[in-house]
Amino acid sequence: MHLFEGLDAILVAALLLLVVARKLNVPYPTLLAAAGIGFALLPFAPDIDVDPALAMALFIAPALLHAAFHTSLRGLRRFWFPLLSLAVFAVLVTTAAVTFVGVAVAGLPLAAAFALGAIVAPPDAAAAEAVLSEVGIPRRGLLLLQGESLLNDATALLLFGLAVALATNTDTATTPLVLAAAAPGGILFGLAAAWLYLRIVPLFSGTLGSSLADFAVTFAIWLLAERLHLSAVLAVVAFGLLVAQRRPLGQPARDRIQSRAVWSAGVLVLNVVAFMIMGLQSRDVLLRLDSAERLPAIVFSLVVLATVLGARLAWVLLVRAFEGLISRHHAPAWLPKPPPWRAALILGWSGMRGLVTLATAFALPAGMPGRDLIVLAAFTVVIGTLVVQGLTLGPLIRWLDIGEDAGLATKLGTARRRIIDAGVAVLAGDESDAAKALRVRYGAAGAVAAHAEDPQAPSDFDTLHLKVVEHQRTALNEMRQNGDVAEDIYRRLLEELDWSEVEARSFSDNVLRSA
Repeated sequence: MHLFEGLDAILVAALLLLVVARKLNVPYPTLLAAAGIGFALLPFAPDIDVDPALAMALFIAPALLHAAFHTSLRGLRRFWFPLLSLAVFAVLVTTAAVTFVGVAVAGLPLAAAFALGAIVAPPDAAAAEAVLSEVGIPRRGLLLLQGESLLNDATALLLFGLAVALATNTDTATTPLVLAAAAPGGILFGLAAAWLYLRIVPLFSGTLGSSLADFAVTFAIWLLAERLHLSAVLAVVAFGLLVAQRRPLGQPARDRIQSRAVWSAGVLVLNVVAFMIMGLQSRDVLLRLDSAERLPAIVFSLVVLATVLGARLAWVLLVRAFEGLISRHHAPAWLPKPPPWRAALILGWSGMRGLVTLATAFALPAGMPGRDLIVLAAFTVVIGTLVVQGLTLGPLIRWLDIGEDAGLATKLGTARRRIIDAGVAVLAGDESDAAKALRVRYGAAGAVAAHAEDPQAPSDFDTLHLKVVEHQRTALNEMRQNGDVAEDIYRRLLEELDWSEVEARSFSDNVLRSA
């Protein structure tokens, strides 16, 4: 009961923080991270212990699948070189730099310092997207952040597994072989699970089981991959990418809308709980340290934070210089055109850490040398990157005057007109009253799309549509209050009006957006 009360207090506080984040125009992960510290300092803050294996499965698996659903497979193929440099080599560079700092500054054993480097190496795109969605940057930047966040976790967690095996004296002779087989085995396992799932999930179509099945299968894939000594991260990523590509072809619209809401809420709750629990664990770490050890531990954590910030920025700018050098001397076809230096600077500064770093720190075994110091440093990196980068990224983008792709609105409008024309073409030869009404409706929508300067902005057509729906809902509520309509009929008509409103609203204007 004590655990439940503590979690409930965390969720209530998070709801208030989301409102504050929206009012202050601050990314919600930044505010949650700061609140985690404040919550931990309260005298009545609960003590919550999380099993390491549970932390990995509970926090990382759903976050990975959610990220996979929003990642462009075509973008991964197109920008494979910059993605490789970020998701693999940037992680290796950061891990190496932090390992050196851990050994040289704090005197950590090499394996423990290596584990710390693997924990803090992978950035989390969620916090960066919370900022970038407000100010807008070229789509290439968003694609790279999303793809990097999806793939760098696999690199970091493989390194983390090796470090833990070395630090805890696991059979190191077979560990490299196990890790070498874990990556391809995890991918194949995830693809096989996706193939099977795509044939089973239609059985849940049109029910709440459709969304719940996503969660249940994701956890099952993670747990089975762990039991088989495969990469659970790559298994979930492969599963998510294949399902995201194939499932929309036969998934009902109601299931898709419902799934988006369920997953957005679920991942948000996991973020909230992870940040708050990490704050509580950091409090316990500081209390366990002697007074003479606290200041050196805090200083070391700040040095790790500076190392993480500097390593990523330096690597991204170095890769940009390499791309520019190659592009001036007959660049190969596989190398994309290098981004402007300003865009590279933004990418290098979009390295906020988040859920994966927190969950990996939770997963450190109790007997890990220097565990308390590693946990404190990991939490400092998460807090520091979210506060320092989270609060400065937006102003930096505005100062550098980087906006969305100039052709994005045109491409969006063109695609919208094509699907409208495809829909109207089906009505050819049908002279029924229903067909005429639909032609008028879609003809108006096509005209709006053809003349809209910004297809993402609400059009006059959408505005009037929303006004009509609002007055319909008012009339329906008055009918209910006057007893002119039965409750079941009222709820059915209210749902129809809700769907009509969703149709009129653009996704970017969705009121369910959390930050």
